Amino acid sequence: MSISGIGSTYTPPVGGAGTGQHDSKVKGRSAEDEFLSYMEKTPAERMREAILGSMGMTEEQLAGMDAAEREKIEQKIRETIRAKVEEDTEKRTGMIVDMSV
Repeated sequence: MSISGIGSTYTPPVGGAGTGQHDSKVKGRSAEDEFLSYMEKTPAERMREAILGSMGMTEEQLAGMDAAEREKIEQKIRETIRAKVEEDTEKRTGMIVDMSV
């Protein structure tokens, strides 16, 4: 399948969108499975996962750490979540203004 546009033609890569396959499907999970798994998580779980990912860690790696190291990481996660929540709250303050008065 090719899609022609002005001055260009798009051909999807082999195993890509045109075939119904996705990189994650090759690993045993479809994109739909991954999405549904992600949506089942609470916002806090998603945020925790994102923070761990930004630190280059997974839950499994965290679980394998000794108690003192793990507590340091857990504290950093709590502080980061608290800061993000406060930042989001501050951004919302004063966003709606009644100008009709």
